[in-house]
Amino acid sequence: MPDSFELASLLVAAEFVVLSVVLLVVVPFEVAAPVVPLLLVFMLALWRYRS
Repeated sequence: MPDSFELASLLVAAEFVVLSVVLLVVVPFEVAAPVVPLLLVFMLALWRYRS
């Protein structure tokens, strides 16, 4: 079972991923483009944590 710090980090990363995907759907890509690299990093980190 993860400790409280690890759980908080996971929740922050998951929240950022969800909000970034919503942002990419709602606004034009040119506006949301700066978020994409960090989105990919967090998605990779969450994927690595799950495996």
